[in-house]
Amino acid sequence: MRINTNVGALQAARSLSDVSGAVRSSSEKLASGFRINKASDDAAGLGIANKLRGDIRAYSQAARNAEQANSVYNIAEGAAQSIQKMLERMKELAAQSASDSVDSSGRTRINAEFIALRSEIDRTVSTTKFQGSTLLNGSFGATVAGTASAAAGVQGVRLGGAAAATYTITNASGALTISGNSMTQTIAAATLADGAVGTLNFDKAGIQLDVGAGWSAAGLTTTTVIVSAGSGTFLVGASGSYTSDDTLQIQGSDLDIDTTTLGVGSSTVSSLTNAQTALTALDTAIGKVNTALGVIGAGQSRVENAVSNLKTTIQNFTAAESVIRDVDMADEMVKFSKNQILSQAGTAMLAQANQAGQGILRLLQ
Repeated sequence: MRINTNVGALQAARSLSDVSGAVRSSSEKLASGFRINKASDDAAGLGIANKLRGDIRAYSQAARNAEQANSVYNIAEGAAQSIQKMLERMKELAAQSASDSVDSSGRTRINAEFIALRSEIDRTVSTTKFQGSTLLNGSFGATVAGTASAAAGVQGVRLGGAAAATYTITNASGALTISGNSMTQTIAAATLADGAVGTLNFDKAGIQLDVGAGWSAAGLTTTTVIVSAGSGTFLVGASGSYTSDDTLQIQGSDLDIDTTTLGVGSSTVSSLTNAQTALTALDTAIGKVNTALGVIGAGQSRVENAVSNLKTTIQNFTAAESVIRDVDMADEMVKFSKNQILSQAGTAMLAQANQAGQGILRLLQ
């Protein structure tokens, strides 16, 4: 029997310390609901769970992106439906004017409404936008393919609804004129002094030129901006194919339904012959709008299915993360209760081991 070293007490103390640590660990897990509260709990599992959590957040944002893509289609559909109704009314007016039961005064009144509806179609097209991008003139997703303006001090070109075309900017007598895509617009060069940093806004064309300190109105003579048709891109997945399978494209050219594209930009019903010609053009225009509506409908169906799939993926990824990160409360409670009992037993045994030295005193009597 030894009095300096109580091996039994040391063993009981060590066991009690281990059990106390297990009780603390169980308390952390039961309090937080997580099986992994620190890297030492399960380093490999923590890495997998963190990757899953990152994927879940990316998929959640992708689902919101897909819903925004659906919003684009909804906005485009609403305007296209309005244009369809206007074309139907224009065909009705053209049919009325194509009969000699209407005199010249009647045709004048009919033609006035016809032209007003024609103008309203273009106004509808120019004002149907999503986040500043025009949807129905073929410019959605358009990009600047090139510009011959570097020497003129132009630092950048921004698009705000510009359709695919080649635009030329000329300077004449202090006026800057842009032409292209069957339109022209003139702004006064004096709106921005030579050498001043700022923006030249050709809003009708949907083009803005950001100019730097070296620009001059004279230097912009015969400046060319080439706008190429493109597509709006929405990230609707997070599988790793971020430039292909994870993206959804909305082709701007598929949604081009202004009067020029529809072929009714110059139609009138001011005479019987003009009305007959307009009827033929309107038949083609209505077909083009129906084609655009078909594209919109197909896109909506695709987006809705993408959203449904994304939500299922999010649910499954969340369940997978839960298996790794979350604690099984019933199982952990069993361990906690067991370790509590062992802790109480260990405390009692440590007390008994400390009392063992008292027996040595009898040998000294």
